[in-house]
Amino acid sequence: MNELVSESRDLIDEDLARKKFSLVDVNETPIWMGSPTFLSYLPRYILAAIIFATHFIFYRVAVTVYAEGKDGLGYTILRIIDQLFDLIDVFAFIIIMLMIARINHFLNISTSNFKTTIFLIMIGLVPSFWFIINIIDWILVLIGKEGLNIPEWFDSWFLALGIINSLIFLLFTVISQFSYSYLITDNNVYIRRKILFFYNSITVFKLDELVNLKTQISYLGKVMGYGNILPITEGNLELKLKVSSERGGFQRVFQIIKVFIFYKRAKKDLSMPPSECIFGVKKPMVVYELANELIDTYNVEIEI
Repeated sequence: MNELVSESRDLIDEDLARKKFSLVDVNETPIWMGSPTFLSYLPRYILAAIIFATHFIFYRVAVTVYAEGKDGLGYTILRIIDQLFDLIDVFAFIIIMLMIARINHFLNISTSNFKTTIFLIMIGLVPSFWFIINIIDWILVLIGKEGLNIPEWFDSWFLALGIINSLIFLLFTVISQFSYSYLITDNNVYIRRKILFFYNSITVFKLDELVNLKTQISYLGKVMGYGNILPITEGNLELKLKVSSERGGFQRVFQIIKVFIFYKRAKKDLSMPPSECIFGVKKPMVVYELANELIDTYNVEIEI
């Protein structure tokens, strides 16, 4: 047996591997087991911090009375600007959050998925929903109807929503990080996804089904020693045909709007979520070499 394979096999807790991956056959030998590192989820933790910081900045600016009790033209102008901001702070917050959502989507990184984008948009729209409800409430009172009795928007709610929204995103990030684990045996590659007690699934790639393996290591991953190993199958190699057609005036306008909203930075490398690859593990090149060695050994044994 190859020295790299032998060393990896000696380090693994076989009983734990068989317990976590119930589909492993008794005749299979677990060789390597791992899971995503904290640093591989760092962009999501940073985004949680950005969500809180945005709320907190708007809270501090909204509740602070600038140049209070000071005389002079400059201080008067500052107080006027402060009062104007109090009138538009909700709308400014909406614009900033939508910009954060758009930039995050454009960057096409691990946080640029559909669910995260929708979450960021909903965060930005919450104050506008409240503002609209307040307007409806005022209209009902003006026409002599019973109001909805919804309290007006308070600036201190920026802080409360910041804590709630960032904690929600942080909680889902932590759950996601600890939901995945990976196992390589002498026959298969296993991807296990367990979300608390509610969901448990195992994806299996047979070694003879893998056309190739590919490493995916970011700049930070090269420094910190983590990265992804992508299992390439025949399905991954299939290319979608691009169909070109003439577009009318309205279609051109619609296409421009679509590109403006949904356009992402192009990626040269194939991108896979943690549920489809060995994501964010330590020493990815070692795991890559180990998996390649097992694939070569497996193929030789089949030929014999």
